Amino acid sequence: TGECIRLAAFRILRLFRITRLFKLIRHSSRMMLMMEVVSNCLSELVMLFLTWVMGTLIFGTIMFYIEESDSSDFKSILHACWWAAVTMTTVGYGDLYPKTPLGQSIGSVILFLSMIYIALPMTLIVSKFSSTLQAHQEQIDEKRR
Repeated sequence: TGECIRLAAFRILRLFRITRLFKLIRHSSRMMLMMEVVSNCLSELVMLFLTWVMGTLIFGTIMFYIEESDSSDFKSILHACWWAAVTMTTVGYGDLYPKTPLGQSIGSVILFLSMIYIALPMTLIVSKFSSTLQAHQEQIDEKRR
């Protein structure tokens, strides 16, 4: 066990090397701009994430009960939530999919709603990015004068 503890401690110390990358961000004006945009949009991003988690749980549960049978790939609500998360992010691995006509119809509706859901907050984020970029450009212009 002493060997395992030392090995785990060594791995944790190796993770600290990643923090060097964060120090490089300070030297890149574009990366600083992106960090500023993320900090300005933090409340929108948190809202987006929380509602996505709620949608994943709700749609996963609905799909589990719609597809409930012995031949279904949805063995538990968590399996169905995995399907919902993959579908809502439009990744679509294809490892799980609804087989009943009602499940396929609901899956199509979920996919359509999730595309709209992802697109709506992006307008706010792009707007904040645009205003932050404009303020950044004005600061650069002032320094040149």
